[in-house]
Amino acid sequence: MLNIWRISWRNITQNKKRFFFTLLAMILGTSFLTSMLVADKTTKDVFDYYEQMYVANADYWVLSDEHTYPEKLISSIQKDSAVTHTLLALDKQAFFELDDDHSLNERSVRITGVNDQNSPLLKLPVIEGSLDNKGIILPEAAAKLLGKGVGDTVRFTDMGEAKISAVVEYTQLLASPSDWESAESTSFRVMAPLEMLREWTGKNDEISYMRFQVEGDGTDLFRSFQQASVGSDVYIEPVVADDLQSNDISGLYTFFYLIAGLSIFISGFIVFNVIYTSVIERKKEFAIMKSLGYTQGSVSKLILIEMLLLAWLSTAVGVPLGIWLGDLFMQALLSVFEFDMVYTLNWKLPMLLAIVIGLLIPVIFSLFPIYNAGKTSILLALKIANQTSASSRRHFLRTAVGAVLLAFVFVDHPVSYMAILIGVILLFPLLLSGLSKLVTPILKYLFNYAGIMAVKNLSQQINRNANTAAILAIGISIILLLGAAVESAPKGYEKEIRGTYGGDMRVTSETPWSSEDRAKLLSYDDVADVETLTEATPITWKTKKGRSRQFSVLSVSEKGPSLFADPREKDLYKKLKQEPSVLLGNRAFDEWGGEVGQSILMNTPNGEQHFKVAGVVKTSHYSGYVAFMDEEYLHNDFGWTTSFDLLLTINSEAGDSIRERLWSDFGDHLSKVQTVEDEIASTTSAISGMNDLILVMLFLIISLASIGTANTLLMNILERVSEMGTMRALGFTKRQVSSMILAEGMLIGLSGVVGGVATGVILVYITSKSQLMEGFVSFQLPLDNIILAMIAGVSLSLCAAWISSKSASKMDIQSSLKEG
Repeated sequence: MLNIWRISWRNITQNKKRFFFTLLAMILGTSFLTSMLVADKTTKDVFDYYEQMYVANADYWVLSDEHTYPEKLISSIQKDSAVTHTLLALDKQAFFELDDDHSLNERSVRITGVNDQNSPLLKLPVIEGSLDNKGIILPEAAAKLLGKGVGDTVRFTDMGEAKISAVVEYTQLLASPSDWESAESTSFRVMAPLEMLREWTGKNDEISYMRFQVEGDGTDLFRSFQQASVGSDVYIEPVVADDLQSNDISGLYTFFYLIAGLSIFISGFIVFNVIYTSVIERKKEFAIMKSLGYTQGSVSKLILIEMLLLAWLSTAVGVPLGIWLGDLFMQALLSVFEFDMVYTLNWKLPMLLAIVIGLLIPVIFSLFPIYNAGKTSILLALKIANQTSASSRRHFLRTAVGAVLLAFVFVDHPVSYMAILIGVILLFPLLLSGLSKLVTPILKYLFNYAGIMAVKNLSQQINRNANTAAILAIGISIILLLGAAVESAPKGYEKEIRGTYGGDMRVTSETPWSSEDRAKLLSYDDVADVETLTEATPITWKTKKGRSRQFSVLSVSEKGPSLFADPREKDLYKKLKQEPSVLLGNRAFDEWGGEVGQSILMNTPNGEQHFKVAGVVKTSHYSGYVAFMDEEYLHNDFGWTTSFDLLLTINSEAGDSIRERLWSDFGDHLSKVQTVEDEIASTTSAISGMNDLILVMLFLIISLASIGTANTLLMNILERVSEMGTMRALGFTKRQVSSMILAEGMLIGLSGVVGGVATGVILVYITSKSQLMEGFVSFQLPLDNIILAMIAGVSLSLCAAWISSKSASKMDIQSSLKEG
């Protein structure tokens, strides 16, 4: 047994350069796969971590459809023996008093007063200082921007001042802007002792909400308080860890899997090319082995062991490298997001998955060559005569199947993408042949006779060379599609947001807006209209699988602002009027898992209720993770009676000046001012930042494909050792031989780039026309990505050819002639 392993090792290392490039391709493929798996798992952990940090250990909370309520309303819960911990909180909007000249917008701050900063129902990772219940707690981003540290004093306009007792890591509860530009549209958030905030505001015995923890499931307490509070200003909800309303990152996970799959596919394709060529080269060797008594299984076993040795080596090196790359990728990825998040690299499970995949994929891709090796006939010479006709039949069949699969461009279905890519691979020999004829005059001009020989040499192994170019083309086309999607997404989101935002500016107050407030707003020269927006939040509900989720319910009416988009808009409004029912945003509908016409279970201020789902709509509000209800039913049946939001329609681009005036006129109760431009910027900022990562991935994928080019050229050289020896003997110089190999590499790279860009254009086009995408991706080409693909594709292919040409130019004439 040991002998066969030694033989296999000798066989794969016999050609040092081929072994090196094959192993390098497998290592890179495994490392890219590992890094994406690590990034995927770590990203999920990051968002789960901050979600759990926000929820802490609370089981339930009591809120109000007013901004605050008297503490005495929850005295029964505080006294209940099943309650183990409680946390009282009061929110108040204020303004920092700063020495520097900053606008009211930039100085706005939301203060959350809590009765115990060390409560187990809070998770505040301390960077500096302590949670002493005596001072202000600042998040790290705010502390850096304000230039403050522990012991420094912060002042609040018309309220008071206090020393900073602690600086903490980013949390959702204290999410704050990290630069003054962001501060124009986003308030700071800090935490203070409850009694201090009550003293400053005069809101004695008032709270905004209470969280509490219970022994057991607390169902009885929840039900009894829910029934007792029906018709009052307060309501109780389970605390649910659900951040889907604020984080729409499902597309990010798709990106991870796509890059991982693409990288392992390219490395697997390179393996297939190498092993298949190796098997063909060794047909005579296998025939001799079988004539000496080797069985079909023993021959196949020999190739399988060779493949396993490569797989083990590549996995042993590629997985640790991938973990390191995954760490670098996470640093780059999280820098895209608005807030400074911390993470702990989750590499254990991804490592195990990567090891399994890294060992299996090379073997799977080499199964056909392994089987083919075992089927080698002893009478090999008898088959050589029929090789040309068999090859012609295979070529015709490949072209026909490729043409049929390419016709899937006219089919609007996700499976079309895979069919088109396979069709392109199968049709690549035609592309390579056609492009070779077109550029022959150019190659002749650049490389003289060596250029003509390069075209001839490529045609001798057209399928192998075409497969190599196709690997490059597929990588380029998919990355271009991702780039087009990233470039289109901001425009698509902007169109959706402007169409469903309901106005130009959303203004949120801590107290209900009065008729006098509305009249004052309408007196502004640039304000054309003011509409009320009622939002019931947070509302917990059940999916069809019984999982608890949380979102907001917005009021809508046919005469009110447009908050969703749907061709059947009028019919949907009629359905909402007929009975207490809801429309679900598309992401909420997907998470719910039911069908239109079925009922969804919600915990409302009027208790637990079932509402019929009248339809599913597209909306920009909370990225579609939201519900809509008729305004009257929301007030009467649902039980939410108060509105804190107004939607303003503005005549001109005067958002910044109006924002400043709003803070000045209504600063005593205003809590948030957000323009439609703010919402667009917030939604698209992370997507726009992804384009840099796309460019990096494009370069890495092209580099991986170029290794396949180098390997293919090396195989071509080895097959033509005798031919090259003859050429040298007839007067070809080393430089001419090198030029011939360079021309071959340039042709492979050029055809890969041309085919990749063309395929990418096709994929972008069918995506833009797809009804499944609903026009979200427009037909626009990512020019930066295309230019990089063209430069990197041809340049790296030439580098691969140059490396291979060094081997050809070093060949000794006499030994080369003896090979024949």
